[in-house]
Amino acid sequence: MADSVYVVVHPLGGDGRAVVAHVHAEDRALGIAHSLPGVEELLREAGLETAEGRPPIRWLGGGPEEWGE
Repeated sequence: MADSVYVVVHPLGGDGRAVVAHVHAEDRALGIAHSLPGVEELLREAGLETAEGRPPIRWLGGGPEEWGE
């Protein structure tokens, strides 16, 4: 992945955590995740998680363990 590609997982909101891909200076909403596997699924669906790896993830409002449960 190029350095200009990364994913932002936003703080927990009412429906979960919004996941946004930043791809070459453009933001693209991937969806709402309710768990780390949900984030991984959104990345796979967007073609951003492959056998070679995935882009870096920036966690806002808590890391991958923060789901409000």
